[in-house]
Amino acid sequence: MKSITFTRLFLALLLVASSGFWTSCADADYDTPYWYQPDQSAKLPQQWMQETYNTVKREGLFALDASRLYAYTAIAMYESMVHALPGYRSLSGQLHGLEALPQPEPGRSYDWGIVICHTVPQVMKAIQPGLSNTSIASHAQLAQSQEQILVQDRNLTTSTIQDSKDFADLLADAIIAWAATDNRIGMEDLVYTPPAYEPQHWKGSTLGQTFMMPFWWTSRTFVIPTYRQCEPEPPYTYSTDPNSAYYKDVEEVYNASFDPAKVDIGRYWANNPGLSGSPAGSWIGIANQLVDQYNLDLPTTLRMYVLLSVSTRDAFIAAWYTKYKYNLERPVTYIRDVMGHTNWNSPVPTPPYPDYISGTSINAGSSSEILTELFGFKAFEDGQHADKGFGVRSFSNFKEAGIQAYNSRVFGGVHMRKACAKGFEQGECLAQHLMNNLEFEVR
Repeated sequence: MKSITFTRLFLALLLVASSGFWTSCADADYDTPYWYQPDQSAKLPQQWMQETYNTVKREGLFALDASRLYAYTAIAMYESMVHALPGYRSLSGQLHGLEALPQPEPGRSYDWGIVICHTVPQVMKAIQPGLSNTSIASHAQLAQSQEQILVQDRNLTTSTIQDSKDFADLLADAIIAWAATDNRIGMEDLVYTPPAYEPQHWKGSTLGQTFMMPFWWTSRTFVIPTYRQCEPEPPYTYSTDPNSAYYKDVEEVYNASFDPAKVDIGRYWANNPGLSGSPAGSWIGIANQLVDQYNLDLPTTLRMYVLLSVSTRDAFIAAWYTKYKYNLERPVTYIRDVMGHTNWNSPVPTPPYPDYISGTSINAGSSSEILTELFGFKAFEDGQHADKGFGVRSFSNFKEAGIQAYNSRVFGGVHMRKACAKGFEQGECLAQHLMNNLEFEVR
């Protein structure tokens, strides 16, 4: 975790004590002309979110830490540029634990493009410790490139550049300090004791796996009041009876694995570590393309990234509570042990955590709901997997894509249908809570 220097901390405390520099969002005057720059480009946050996607892929991050990185990056972007948006408000006082953030000082000159390109790389490096030198260098290169273009295009003065960088440092420090209290640090070292054995329990050891992040649900959420928000009903009652709902749910998984068209869908949405921006990034990858396809402006772009990433982070926290509440086995175990297909493997690699509910599905539910609320039932194209031979795929609307995404986990052999259907429903419910409780414009 990035340490806050004594000098920066001293300056921040001095400002709190003497000038009221840190204020709540309700106190800020967002119509003050001296900080308004109407031509700030949506390309700046788009480039940073694409850089985040590339970093997740390059570093091989799993969905959980990826969701955390996307969320804090989006928040840092939004807070870096919110003062360029008349009528818009900070997220401070709205996201759990985020009570105050630095505010612009009258008499100083800021360029909010310079602020974003110096805030975001600091936040990214701190949120995901141990990034490769390649990733760190890529972040620095993007920041330098953006700064050079901004300085040239806007003919920025030395004082404006320095004021902007000073503000970026304070903003980054505040976001990093806030993130450090979300209960992520040291979570992987906590000892997990599985519940008493039952036939339906997850048996990752048969695949050479151990429980992954069983305490993720104890993380601080951003907007939802509890990890039990929109909690789904229990999974089907375990049964080896071929006529039971449980058996038929797994049987569908087995049968789908021999259908090439279904397996293709499973692999398209697989988003395995190192091959894409992770399941948490699948909808970020779509959003990055929407900026150009829909010619989005800066406020809409920033709002979209915040809503998608914050909802995904909260959704994975809720999903992990349910996963470890029921600790349900994956289809591969049942197919081998009960159905007798001992050599069967899922077409998509089975992840190292329980089945119920599906993380990809809760993400698809929340993200497709948010994009539908923002843009309606509009067609779009997704080419983020073209490098893996999938080309560019067209969807008539976001719900069509979301439903295909949750079906993909059945078709890929890694989830039973009920885990996907109920996960998708919970994601939609969480998204509605987020849309109803997170405000971007001053009322």
